[in-house]
Amino acid sequence: MSIIEPMSPAFKKPQISVKSSRKQASFILKYYRPHLLKTILSLTIMLLATGVALLYPKLLGLIFDAVLHPERAPMTVATLAWSLAGLLIVPAVIRYYFSIQLVRITENIIAEIRSATFGHILRLPMSFFAENRVGELISRIKNDLAAIQETLTFTMLEMLRQTIFLFGGIIFIMTQSLPLTIPILIAMPVLIAIAVLFGRKIRIYSRRTQDALAASATITEEALQAIVSVKSYSNETYETTRYLGALNVTVELAVATAKLRSAFVSFVIFAFFGGIAGVVWYGVSLVRAGDITLGDFATFLIYAMFVGGAMGSFAELFGQVQKALGATGRVQEILDMKTEPTKESDASITLRSVRFERVSFVYSTRRDAPALRDVSFELRAGERIAFVGESGAGKTTTAALIQRLYEPSAGRIFYDETSSAELSLADTRRNIGAVPQDIVLFGGTIAENIRYGNLDAGDEEVWRAAELANAAEFIERLPDGLQTIVGERGVQLSGGQRQRIAIARAILKNPPILILDEATSSLDSQSEYLIQEAIERLAVNRATVIIAHRLSTVRRCDRIYVFSGGRIVEHGTHDELSANPDSIYANLSRLQFS
Repeated sequence: MSIIEPMSPAFKKPQISVKSSRKQASFILKYYRPHLLKTILSLTIMLLATGVALLYPKLLGLIFDAVLHPERAPMTVATLAWSLAGLLIVPAVIRYYFSIQLVRITENIIAEIRSATFGHILRLPMSFFAENRVGELISRIKNDLAAIQETLTFTMLEMLRQTIFLFGGIIFIMTQSLPLTIPILIAMPVLIAIAVLFGRKIRIYSRRTQDALAASATITEEALQAIVSVKSYSNETYETTRYLGALNVTVELAVATAKLRSAFVSFVIFAFFGGIAGVVWYGVSLVRAGDITLGDFATFLIYAMFVGGAMGSFAELFGQVQKALGATGRVQEILDMKTEPTKESDASITLRSVRFERVSFVYSTRRDAPALRDVSFELRAGERIAFVGESGAGKTTTAALIQRLYEPSAGRIFYDETSSAELSLADTRRNIGAVPQDIVLFGGTIAENIRYGNLDAGDEEVWRAAELANAAEFIERLPDGLQTIVGERGVQLSGGQRQRIAIARAILKNPPILILDEATSSLDSQSEYLIQEAIERLAVNRATVIIAHRLSTVRRCDRIYVFSGGRIVEHGTHDELSANPDSIYANLSRLQFS
């Protein structure tokens, strides 16, 4: 079993190009539109405050010349010194205030992107979740957006500041001494070209690092969710080894990225100090010849350091921006995926019957093995029908199609003789309640889990639903009753208790169509009998689908549909199917009751 899974099929290999970079940048910028005026104002003032720093070398040069030649100085040394202090203090205060403003704007934007990404993921079709692992999705919401957050909060501001130092410094050194400036101007295009090449490589490696982080997050997510299985099979070492293997891949990619960044930084530092050495040698000769003053040379040297420092910092900053653009591309991949059609539910629409008309279905991950083949049946209001058959025969898939968690690959589904294509998903699902085979509870209280079926229900309604589901008895024995915390995925409750809470949740929803997928499989005989009584009451004026392996729970259903190989091979009442000794149902009955 490989440690690192290949990239999920829903996510494509990134295309690194100017067009994709522009698209990713525009994606971020659109979130700034509601804050445009505040952002522009804060950035403008921040840039102006940063620009004032370019006057420091000029004042220092004037102080040097004022000390050496006071008769030619425009101001006294004291006046120049106080001016320098003012330029240090006032811009610092301004930068502090407006940087806080920008951070506040950025944090709000990141919160909007997180919310939009999470909401978008929730609205993606079930086929997406079948193809992608939960840990990878969590990584995209957490790690990728954290990379974007760091860049928008700190890196972009620093890049703007260094850009001002770079171009402002170039302008000032040109005014100080053109002969000294020419070598710097010649070297700049070379450094920029190298920066672009390194940036592209860094972006690719950063993207791969984020993918590796997602793979390691997937391992931790799966291991912690299946902690009971991990411990029962004593596979703690195995899971730790898997995680360590994923981390090793992450480390290797991170080190490779660091090598690229360090190589570029080292090159820039070498070029910078080599250039400074040449400038000092040439500048001293100009001072001796009387072509420039010592103050002008000191000013030029400091400006040159500004330019070199800015160029050196661009290596790390550019790498961080590339990392953020790669993370942005990953988030965009999710947001570009087509969600399920969204439309508000119409409370006036009530659906009471379902009809399948030659429905076939193929899972996107198993296209060579159809899950359903030409399935037709009808569920009328007030009826109870049952789906039985071996595991993998298509029963649960049919239930999922009734809820429109998937759409048929062929055929049509009708609700009250209205085609599913004419009904919104919200209207369909609002009228259907389901108790799935794999019960998953939220980590809150029992009351919160039951109320999930109807968020507006009061405490009395919640308790009544618990009573009908035969859950009241064990809830009363708990110290905190309905306010008992169930733990992650309901780990503090038994399987039967979790199932009864899920039944209570469906009861509270009070849907006209009810699906019970092995709803009594984890209950003891007495609890099963009480639940059957509750189901009898609920089935009045309600269309009910019961999926069961235990045939004792379906004997009194109006019709029983026997599934095999994705088809309905037999249907009828219990007595009708049992009367044929060669039928699949009769054989299942003999195996269970003999």
